[in-house]
Amino acid sequence: MDTKKMRAENSDMISNLPDSLLIEILSELDAWEAVQTCILSKRWRSLWTFVPYLYFDFANFGDDAELFNNFVSSFLHLRDDSTDVRTFTLRYSVPHDAGIFDLVNAWILYALNHKVKNLAVDLFGKQCGRLPDSLFNCASLKCLHLNCYYQIEPDIVCLPNLRFLCLYGVYMPNDSMQKIILGCPSLKTLSMHWCFIMMMSGISFQTVDSLTIENCDLFSHSDSPTIDISAPCLKYIKFVKGWGLSITFKDMSKLTHAMLIMSTDVEKDNDYHLLSGILGVETLAIGSNCLKELLTGELQKCRQLQKLKLILLGVCCMHCDFGTCAMLLKCCPNLERLCLIHTEEFCRVDHSGEVKSENLEEIEGTSCRNLKLVEILLHRSHHSVQQLEQLMLHWTKKIRRVQIKVSECKFEPLPTS
Repeated sequence: MDTKKMRAENSDMISNLPDSLLIEILSELDAWEAVQTCILSKRWRSLWTFVPYLYFDFANFGDDAELFNNFVSSFLHLRDDSTDVRTFTLRYSVPHDAGIFDLVNAWILYALNHKVKNLAVDLFGKQCGRLPDSLFNCASLKCLHLNCYYQIEPDIVCLPNLRFLCLYGVYMPNDSMQKIILGCPSLKTLSMHWCFIMMMSGISFQTVDSLTIENCDLFSHSDSPTIDISAPCLKYIKFVKGWGLSITFKDMSKLTHAMLIMSTDVEKDNDYHLLSGILGVETLAIGSNCLKELLTGELQKCRQLQKLKLILLGVCCMHCDFGTCAMLLKCCPNLERLCLIHTEEFCRVDHSGEVKSENLEEIEGTSCRNLKLVEILLHRSHHSVQQLEQLMLHWTKKIRRVQIKVSECKFEPLPTS
């Protein structure tokens, strides 16, 4: 069979597929690629107009903002108006143009008016705009991802079906955060990164079961130096200290997995209450080079973490104060596994000094009777490996059947849900 005949038969096979399947195939392409299929044959000429998954990426346009703007606007204008949008993704390096946000908001409004379920907007640039109010009153929206210097200050929030919300770099003044939480009764996953957030002195995430607050500026309307966070349905929390107020965890009885990573600028005068609200955790990851300031006062009066089976400690904790680490471990009578880990996330500051391990006779691990494994997740060449091995051997010498091993493998510390 010659090559031309084979091509013809293969072409016929594709052409014989139903439109619904061809549209699903086109949905795997970004918008620029999908449009180009119109030249294949008459059959394909208008199929792209029915694609429900829309992906617009500025990287495909060689930094030509005018070409990109015209393409997106024309695509949406020519698209079949009766076809709903399931997913709308926009990635754009925003040019220095005061009117660009009006255009971007028009694209977002198109998606909202076509019952979009999943909306992701990534805008790269330092200009600050404001999102359309209708974004916060969309009954069809289930997943919202915003990565942009946008101000979020809606008058009313009504997102009854929103289950996933991820925010990067947004500014939420006044009571915007409170409105969003109250207006999203189905919200399960909330993830906030590098955001500027004004909060009340206390905030309750009633339905959220997975919460991430990473490097956010947190400020309060009141004079209180602390924000109380409660989440009765929460199962997973990742809290990476940014700036602003200290945090108190309350009413987290269902929490099983927690990651706490604190920066070097912890205010020594603040009263931290992190552990007292998460006593039921099964897995706890801590990275901080100021562990003493964070936990000493709380550990002295803390009840035991009876359910805790796994602890991950950043090596920076050991460099700063193993005594405080040992105090923490003594509150974990049922601990089965201890991991000492060195990653960029767990150790934000490079420590070249030695592990502080004075008064070892006072901190031997006699309370961790169920401990089975101490794992040092470091490269063998790391300057702390030998010292950490010796320290762990001494600390566990009264506990039988404890395995101590050094591993260079990557470690996924916690599940996200």
